[in-house]
Amino acid sequence: MDTIFTLKIILLLIMLFSALIGFAKWSDFKYERRQNRRNLEERINNLQTTRRLTSEELELITPYLTNKKLVKPYKLQSSLVNSEVSIIEGDCVRHSLYTDSKETEFYYKIDGIEVLFPYHLQLFALDYNVVEVVFTSRYAIAVSFNGYGLDTLADFSDNSNDENNKYGLSFFSNLSRTIKEEEYQLLEPYLNDPSMVGPYEHGPSLVSPTVSVIVGSCIAINQSNKRNDPIYTYRIGDTVVFFPYDMEQYVEDINIVQVVFTEHYAIVVKLNQYDLKTAQQNQKQPNLKPHFAKPWESQKAEVEFEQNLTDANDSIIKIDKDTELKSKFTCEIVEQREETPLESANRSKKNNGIFAAVFLVVAAMLFAKYWYSFDSFLPVFIALSLSATAFFYFRKAESYTLDVNHIKTKIRHKNDIKNQMIVGDDLTLKYPAYWAPFLPDKTNENIDMDIVANSKKLLRYGNSLSISREIEEFGPPKFIMRNLILFVTALILSISIFKLVNITDNLTLASYPFNDHVSIWNIKDAESLKNSPIKKGDLVNIKLNGASCNAQSNMYLEHCDKVFINEQTANNAEDASFENDLLYAFFGDKLIETARDNDVTELEKQLNNRKNTDYNEDYQFGVILTKLLHIDRIILTVDESCQLLDEDKCRRAKQILLQTIKPTASTLDQWPQLVEYSKQHPNYEKIIVAGMLEHLEPQINNLKRSVLSYYLEKANTALTDYQHSAQSVGLALANTQEIKISYPDDEDISLTETYYNALLGKGGKVKVSGLVTGVNYQSDNTILDLTINDDFLYRFHQEQLLSFNSPIFIGISIFIITALIALLHGITICYKLIANRQRKNKIIKSYENKIT
Repeated sequence: MDTIFTLKIILLLIMLFSALIGFAKWSDFKYERRQNRRNLEERINNLQTTRRLTSEELELITPYLTNKKLVKPYKLQSSLVNSEVSIIEGDCVRHSLYTDSKETEFYYKIDGIEVLFPYHLQLFALDYNVVEVVFTSRYAIAVSFNGYGLDTLADFSDNSNDENNKYGLSFFSNLSRTIKEEEYQLLEPYLNDPSMVGPYEHGPSLVSPTVSVIVGSCIAINQSNKRNDPIYTYRIGDTVVFFPYDMEQYVEDINIVQVVFTEHYAIVVKLNQYDLKTAQQNQKQPNLKPHFAKPWESQKAEVEFEQNLTDANDSIIKIDKDTELKSKFTCEIVEQREETPLESANRSKKNNGIFAAVFLVVAAMLFAKYWYSFDSFLPVFIALSLSATAFFYFRKAESYTLDVNHIKTKIRHKNDIKNQMIVGDDLTLKYPAYWAPFLPDKTNENIDMDIVANSKKLLRYGNSLSISREIEEFGPPKFIMRNLILFVTALILSISIFKLVNITDNLTLASYPFNDHVSIWNIKDAESLKNSPIKKGDLVNIKLNGASCNAQSNMYLEHCDKVFINEQTANNAEDASFENDLLYAFFGDKLIETARDNDVTELEKQLNNRKNTDYNEDYQFGVILTKLLHIDRIILTVDESCQLLDEDKCRRAKQILLQTIKPTASTLDQWPQLVEYSKQHPNYEKIIVAGMLEHLEPQINNLKRSVLSYYLEKANTALTDYQHSAQSVGLALANTQEIKISYPDDEDISLTETYYNALLGKGGKVKVSGLVTGVNYQSDNTILDLTINDDFLYRFHQEQLLSFNSPIFIGISIFIITALIALLHGITICYKLIANRQRKNKIIKSYENKIT
């Protein structure tokens, strides 16, 4: 197998592996969607409601029940299951619908249920969410989200194509609406009177009547040097905002703010749940701008701004940790320690086999180069690579222990698909998949847990679930990653080397360093070849005469897929003899010769003047004449040819000759009479109409081909019998390659002579060297035929092949190593998978008996 074929196999395996990964991802996606449907059906069947849907809410979600464009890419559902409102809680996760999804093709999921958010309510997502929903048969529709109702953004439209204004603001999902008349009237005092805006640079008019949404924490900036009576301006993100009617009193840690813009700052229209009208009614003393205590930070000049909020289509809202709401959940670290030997046994103590696999691949690549180049230094590097493979294979991984934290905390949310749960403030822990049925979705009390500090893996949950106890009772799990890496690598290399080295043909040759069963034969005569005890796996150098191509497969000896060696004269050689004079007449000098002399031109003139006394119907007025020479030779050659052939092949040629070249005014009208006349009148000539040659020449050519075919068929039959006689030896090359027969350069012989010389034991010369891959014997133990692989390796490095440096010996050794590695690790993988499955079943059964 050449390098290209090896690369094709490797590429095919990679494509197959990629297809399996793609199929696995697609299966996971389909499984997750089905699980979502089951979760929804279970929730509907066990529905716990808090209230009924109001008429205003029903009116607001009606467009999402009738217009499929609004719910895209969700599938439109035209009705609700009922009008009852339920509550679901958890983190809000966005999932892609397709592996190559567009930016809008995703769905949201909370607590295992797919949720549709009307009016971009997903923009109010937090790390932990409380959602009021109503259900359709496929998904839930959010009615309120973290306290924000449908009416919060119902007036807004999505202007995602609008350019950012000159303030460079990052808008909240590019949502906007037109300011209401009532809102504008309430803002007019602040637009008309500069004293109303305090330290802000007065903006006398709005840039546009568009109301936009920004989000973030509010930072108060002291603009005065007087500490007793500070004057503040405010920022949300990068935006300078002005609070009319003392709306800063409604500021929270994180704010959803509706604003309009002047040239210098943004004016707040609505802050969280408070609008201008509510703020006007509850306004404090005029122009009193108190400093916000915590959680804001007062600064004189430069302010650390909160990171701008990214577009909601990009990700679920994530708030900066520095401005995050104080969690209602805590995670208390009771103790820190190192893992125990039992906990440590849950990790593989062996190296992952990558370095061993890499050096095994390097050894195989060096061998492939050695196979084609025979560089004497390469075996040293191959040995070093195999030694490195053994070193890294048997090398033990460094022993280390991990830090373990003993904590007390509550479970906030559990995700059985990812086998993760969120505890404490925002700590994500991984747990074994088989623990999922025994872990609660959330807890109201703190639970003792042991976790691996760096990888956040759960080692113990309370007094019920424990990795240490599992290992103590059922032993540690079996780890297969190392086995899998080495199995795949060794399997691919085994297939590649098997094809490259051609193990079936070279197994005998590779064993030479341990025995003397391989011989090198130098054959220079046919008798030695016939009687030599050559066997499969030997190396031969053959240089012989008397070679002829396989006559049985090709009459014209143009291709030599197999040759026969025979230097003895055939008993039936005379059967293939041929008439030299006849063939010479056809193929030597030109059989049909013509001339235009004075006799021809004079006769043409007489015909034109109607003065020819011998005028007959052959000579018409204005015809072109020519003189046909040596007519007797044409007649006798055709007659001799017709004696070899069937009458049907000669009839037409005889008729044309009788009509064309019989003597003028002669009464000869039979072929024997014409032949007899030709014998009595050698070298006679006749002037004929030149056009008659167009009929005569094709018939002569047909006879020529028929005569040649006749002699070749006789010779081929005789040569076939000769080549399959007892004294002949057949030679063929492996892989159906052709053998070249050479003839002396000074000999220029015809095809029929080639046949005849072969029958006389005077065939061409053949030179073949290589490995004997097949040999057949006759009943008297003489060789009947040989098949030889004449690869470069077997022709020029025969002596070196019979040593420990032989690429065949090295190749088979590497094949044995890789095949054993693949076999060993393949069996080990199967054993470990079965053992792990049995272990897991025992653990689950044990927990089922203990945990009710």
